[in-house]
Amino acid sequence: MIDPLRIGHEQVSWNKNIKYLGVQFESGKVLQTDIVVRKFYAAAIATCSHVKFASEIFVLFLMETFCLPILGYSCEALGYKKQQLSQLNTWWNRAYRKIFKMNDWESVKELQALCGRLDFIHI
Repeated sequence: MIDPLRIGHEQVSWNKNIKYLGVQFESGKVLQTDIVVRKFYAAAIATCSHVKFASEIFVLFLMETFCLPILGYSCEALGYKKQQLSQLNTWWNRAYRKIFKMNDWESVKELQALCGRLDFIHI
């Protein structure tokens, strides 16, 4: 049995996960993070609720300024898998659908092209 790790007189507890700079890390053989989208949705809902009479392009600008960085936080440092990037892209597409009042089954690719924007994966 290994003696417990101590710093000074305090024993360090072992945990299966830790939260560092807003990113939840889980222990295991492979680095995994818990992508928390609640912060993105909270920011998106707050943004949309305060701009009821603004144009869609202005709301898109606000979403790109305040909400998109939340989705992209730590992407470069962690190197997400294709499935995780696809999931992030789906959430960003949902934001477009919310702004432009589109249905879930409608594609936002043409809209992004008309607005001169890229999808999340290419951003």
